[in-house]
Amino acid sequence: MQQAVTNTLSAPNYTEVLSQSSSQGKQTDYLKYQAPDRLGGYIQSGSKRTYVYVIGSTEYQSQAVPNGTSIKQVTFQSQSSQGVTALDPAHSYLPNVTQTKHVTRSGNTYSFTLSNQGQTGTFTYTVNGQYVSTFNLKVSSASVQMSISAIGTSPPVALPAGANVSPASSVPTTAPSP
Repeated sequence: MQQAVTNTLSAPNYTEVLSQSSSQGKQTDYLKYQAPDRLGGYIQSGSKRTYVYVIGSTEYQSQAVPNGTSIKQVTFQSQSSQGVTALDPAHSYLPNVTQTKHVTRSGNTYSFTLSNQGQTGTFTYTVNGQYVSTFNLKVSSASVQMSISAIGTSPPVALPAGANVSPASSVPTTAPSP
């Protein structure tokens, strides 16, 4: 299973659908990852979506807009990014397998538990061929489900054609002179 995690995270590209449910509600991320430094797509929450792209060291994010809003009506704010691997769900969740020595296997499904700050999470990975195809995490009050597909065949990541970009508003670092 660890080799499947390594293979997945080393792939040139893939498509992810990540659903998170908690007491605050449900959110689904529809993302594409392109190595080494591109991630893009949108986050669906209720009837609104927020577009997010990381290209190199720059992150572009829109305000939440109603479903069906034309991408030409969306304005992206740009800012420095903490990097794709910090924001990509697969890079955030899949490496957890390295923190355990007790993995249970049933066919192509692997599971284990980890405890952190008083909470225990049950992690389940499904391996298809040489890659991880699904990932699930359950804790007492929340759950995460992720499917990974189009490994090596996912389309390139770029800002949508015609995207409006404005730099993030900056806060002055010094007080203005009187």
